[in-house]
Amino acid sequence: MVMKQKRLFYLDVIRAVCAVMIVVYHFPLAISQPVDYFHAFANGSFGMIAVYCFFMVSGAALMHRYRDEDRLDLKNFYKKRFLSLYPLFWITYIMAFFWVVWQLREVYRIIPTWSIIWSVIGIDGWLVNLVPTFYMVGEWFLGSILMLYLAFPVLRVWYKKNRHLITAILFLAALALFCRNPFPVEIKQNPVVDMFYFLLGAWLEDMRRGFEAKRPKALKFVWICTALGMFLWIFVPVTNGVGQFGRELSFLIFSVNFYLFWIGAAKVLEKTRVTKNFLKRIAASSYGIFLTHHMAAQMITSHFYGADLSAREIVVMLLMTFALTWIWTIAIYKIQAYIKSFL
Repeated sequence: MVMKQKRLFYLDVIRAVCAVMIVVYHFPLAISQPVDYFHAFANGSFGMIAVYCFFMVSGAALMHRYRDEDRLDLKNFYKKRFLSLYPLFWITYIMAFFWVVWQLREVYRIIPTWSIIWSVIGIDGWLVNLVPTFYMVGEWFLGSILMLYLAFPVLRVWYKKNRHLITAILFLAALALFCRNPFPVEIKQNPVVDMFYFLLGAWLEDMRRGFEAKRPKALKFVWICTALGMFLWIFVPVTNGVGQFGRELSFLIFSVNFYLFWIGAAKVLEKTRVTKNFLKRIAASSYGIFLTHHMAAQMITSHFYGADLSAREIVVMLLMTFALTWIWTIAIYKIQAYIKSFL
């Protein structure tokens, strides 16, 4: 039996902030127009920071939820993970598929029909640069999360035996991949790198609990330092010309800095009921936002692809993208609830 753990509000804050960052990051891709202030900070892409923080949130949330269980009920665990990912993904995919067919007036004929299996199991985005797929929603991140969920029971055993050792081993393995990546997938998609960020989130949660219990004042000092770090990494270029290793290491450093900053900020944000409820609502819908935002952006911008747009037009379309993403997100959750009512 899984013991109910108290929900960690700071994880909701990070989910909500990262969901917004992902939408903003991907929006310029839909209009094929570089918009630097939508796309990057002084030391690289903030889109990758959001993705890595999502991995960390997932690791922290799962380890927190199952922390006190001696044995993991695998059947119940995988059932919950299946229901948390697949129904919404399939609903969104079907809606996107019909929209694309309506736009193109045909299905992709050059892709083998059997390739639809990659979409059914949710790894089409992860495989899109390796084999032909019918990828539309979910991106590579969904495939990576599926792999992490599959590996979680083993990762949990290793982590409970020696959390510092397994996190350190994966850290060293990630550093090796930062130096040289011999695999046909990007570093961000490598399961070893993703497992490191996943367990890093769990490790940081354990460190937070320890400091909060024994040295609460130290957390305030950490928050002040990370606030300064946020300013430096966003506005002061310090990683120019550092190569692949330096770039990936900078993503790691800033991801941790970003993550710790919002842990501290959550203490302030939770004091206002309206703000707290708003962030919790966005966080609860973050997976739906992740699934729908790409297609929503394409629907809004499809007639303006490659056009020379003014700053005002870009902002208006971005706001429209947020609105359509939210409407579509609400719709898929309602469809899922409606289907569940018959099961």
